Amino acid sequence: HQDNNKLLIQCVDGFLEVTERLLAEDDEITLLVAVGGFYLQQEKIIFKRNAAGLVRKMLTFFEDRQLDGLKIYQNVTYASLQDITAFARILNKCSRQENPFHWLSAEMAGDRFPWIEVIDPSQTESLESFFADAVATSSTAASSSPGQKIEPSRSVKDSGYRAGEYTREDKRRVAPPVEKKQQKKKLRSSTAGSRQKQRQRKQKKAMRTYGYAMNSLQTLSQKLSAGRYAGIGKAVHMVQNMVDLIMDDDNVLLGLSTIRDYDDYTFTHSVNVAILSVCLGNRIGLSRALLGRLGLSGLFHDLGKIDVPIKILNKPGRLAEDELAELQKHSLNSVRRIIRLRASYDKKAEILLPPFEHHLKYDLSGYPKTPRNRPLTLLGRIVAIADVYDAVTSQRIYRSKFLSPDQALGLMLKGSGTDFDPILLKVFINMLGVYPLGTILKFDNDEIGMVTSPPDKEKGSSELWVLLLQDNGDSTYTKRYLMSLGTWNQERGGFNRPILESCHPSELGIQPAELIF
Repeated sequence: HQDNNKLLIQCVDGFLEVTERLLAEDDEITLLVAVGGFYLQQEKIIFKRNAAGLVRKMLTFFEDRQLDGLKIYQNVTYASLQDITAFARILNKCSRQENPFHWLSAEMAGDRFPWIEVIDPSQTESLESFFADAVATSSTAASSSPGQKIEPSRSVKDSGYRAGEYTREDKRRVAPPVEKKQQKKKLRSSTAGSRQKQRQRKQKKAMRTYGYAMNSLQTLSQKLSAGRYAGIGKAVHMVQNMVDLIMDDDNVLLGLSTIRDYDDYTFTHSVNVAILSVCLGNRIGLSRALLGRLGLSGLFHDLGKIDVPIKILNKPGRLAEDELAELQKHSLNSVRRIIRLRASYDKKAEILLPPFEHHLKYDLSGYPKTPRNRPLTLLGRIVAIADVYDAVTSQRIYRSKFLSPDQALGLMLKGSGTDFDPILLKVFINMLGVYPLGTILKFDNDEIGMVTSPPDKEKGSSELWVLLLQDNGDSTYTKRYLMSLGTWNQERGGFNRPILESCHPSELGIQPAELIF
């Protein structure tokens, strides 16, 4: 078509309308092709069945051009009709070239199309494996009795009998007792296998969500540090995924909240605080909308630290008074940074208070100093608990000692009613348990184990489960088997197996999330 064709003009107008809407809360639009689907802003595009034919055609279109994705930038709004149609014609033409991607890259060299970028396939090689079904089959519980061993390498055998295929006709059919027992056994095995696969899918989605949350926060911080505007669209999507996962099964993301990164502390800390906050909010029955606000508040609670000099953040030992005063400005700076984000006024207003309040303390004796005498908001009190728990269980250059998860809860309990809301703190402790996920336990006979979530949501959820570890003698550990320690026995004052002591996983060089997943 010629550039003055009415249908062509309508298509370009529609393209610009959609891009402007997406760019209202983000600096760029990323469209990726991976594992037979499209991902917009790192979220898989779900399409209706009647659109399957069109999607297949588009996948073929991208494949013929060796195209793995496109990035569209804010200045697309200044692109002319001729610019957009010229790029479309080049896309059409490149499929006839011997090496479509290299030809297309050469045609786009210079500043011919500054509003769009073709993603290099070499940059997306890891993306394919990231989205792909690559999580190994993990353990399946055979029994939940205390002390029962579950071998990690043992999986449910494929019986060929899927859940849901046992019909009424099957039940009415007269069968020998032995055959009935076999049918029941197959059905139980199939159901257990189905639950295991469902858990693996949740774990993969949780890992993607954690990684994307880290990436979105890092990108946003880099843009703000460079004095550029930054949108929150990607962060909103990630937090919504987080909320969905936690409302379904909070153990999955709680396992990832044990991640500790010495070099990327600020980012992992912020993501962990978001996870812990949403988990606590979910436990007290907050709505999905409030959980979304809570997650964003947790994610952005330390955004003001990008204004604190690195030499202060990473200074070993105690800070001088002027350095401490500079650090304590970060709560207020977080509010200032959030106000400048590219988002609606309503969205920013919803997440301003918790970052401001997270160091004020329950009795308002913290910082920043303020003449207010109103109590902290509910979301602020939740973020404060999550923030301190993750902080005191993390290794930092300025802290000679860090606490194991159970020791951290004991310390926080001393601040109940002064530093923390006593009711919320009690719920938080009950949520994590006496020994939270990732705690290393030492038993008699020199065995060690790491507290983990139950192997099956419907099996042993009230019991304490540990993954026994084998010391390889070179500062590395391998999984042995899962074991239930039963429930807390009030009379004995312990579990079914004596625990000599607990310690932080970092003392043994263990990253709990690597073993949990």
